[in-house]
Amino acid sequence: MRDAYDEIERTGVRLVVIGNGQAWHAKAFREDEAIPFELWVDPEMKAYRAAGLRRGLSKTLSLRSLGHVWRAMRSGFRQTKVQGDPWQLGGAFVITPEGKTVYQQVSREAGDHASMPELLRVLKRLQ
Repeated sequence: MRDAYDEIERTGVRLVVIGNGQAWHAKAFREDEAIPFELWVDPEMKAYRAAGLRRGLSKTLSLRSLGHVWRAMRSGFRQTKVQGDPWQLGGAFVITPEGKTVYQQVSREAGDHASMPELLRVLKRLQ
């Protein structure tokens, strides 16, 4: 999302990323990755549970996740030190100001991320 942030911002959407760590995790992540958007922390994982996100060794590692690793490495990305729960998966949600979820993607395994072109199409339809 960092690389698409300017395009996301042009849609008029407020991008917020929620992590389950502590404030210092978010600060370190923002600095290490040059994150321009808002980062919130939810150490009690209330948002994570409410979103129905997944966790577990068998859910994180799969044959498909190896393909995601290969794709990331070919693109120049390398795994750095893991902070927090390595078996926790994420997701992406677009929620309107009225509280309606108009898009949701729940990761099935490590490296399963929302499609940025699809996400941008959803955001542009909201304009």
